Amino acid sequence: MRVSVESGSRLHAGFYYAGGEWRVKWGGLGFYVERPRLLVEAWACSKPLFEGLAEFESESRRALEALGVQGVCFRVVEALPAHVGLGSTTQTLLSVLTGGCAVKGLSCDPVEIARVIGRGRVSGVGTLLFKYGGFVMDAGSPDPGGPRALVRLNIPESWRFIILTPDVGRGLGEELEKTLLEEPWKPGVQPALYMSRGSLRLASGVARGDLEEALEGLREVQTGTGLYFKDLQGGVYRGALASIVDEASKDRIVLAQSSWGPTLYTIALEGEAESLARKLGLLVRELGFKASITVSKPRNRGASIVLNS
Repeated sequence: MRVSVESGSRLHAGFYYAGGEWRVKWGGLGFYVERPRLLVEAWACSKPLFEGLAEFESESRRALEALGVQGVCFRVVEALPAHVGLGSTTQTLLSVLTGGCAVKGLSCDPVEIARVIGRGRVSGVGTLLFKYGGFVMDAGSPDPGGPRALVRLNIPESWRFIILTPDVGRGLGEELEKTLLEEPWKPGVQPALYMSRGSLRLASGVARGDLEEALEGLREVQTGTGLYFKDLQGGVYRGALASIVDEASKDRIVLAQSSWGPTLYTIALEGEAESLARKLGLLVRELGFKASITVSKPRNRGASIVLNS
């Protein structure tokens, strides 16, 4: 039996502050989109194979051992670009482990997998989107039960995500990111206000199908998150990305930075998405950057598993 696991990409929207007397540090939020997608095949075998998983092989092997899954081969048919802000590590590991469990006839919940292998300790958004899809706000970290959803909403099907990945270098690696985000933190009053108010405004906009309100909420979340991390990433947006965001804002285009970037994204109505993508393509070229641009539907379902006999 061969198993295929298809998952989408995670677009991180930022964080909301959950400190003070609360027993959690912060909460994350984000979207699941159809493209770029990840497709992993798994099947039983005598000698393990990790084709197309070079960057994730060692972590995959450790995670499979932690779950007690042995004798499974894997092949990546379609891969996500690594460390550009699309959640490649979480989506790849969960796809591999879910596929391995399915081949062995085991029922493995993505949240339980994440808890066992130590994923989602800071932001549970990638894990929750893998399981549920749509738009998610997690319930904050740390959580000994693993990531759990505070809010989970369907994204309006008429919305399209314009995803822009400039060729300006990858974001932070996993280990450095983990070290930085697990440090105690307390944002100032203004960043905390932007993050928390913006998160509610964004969630409300998604729930009511109000794109303008959702984009304004996204802009506020991004501002608050960026203000907190500005010393680390060189500004509210990372390095050269600031010039792209600033130039787009002159045309009232809200661009969000997904995680540490360099991926940027915005949301448009279906009928306006292609023209906006062309406009953004011209904008980045005029600023002297090369970039890949993808227009994607929202993915209002989690990863899918297909069993092929």
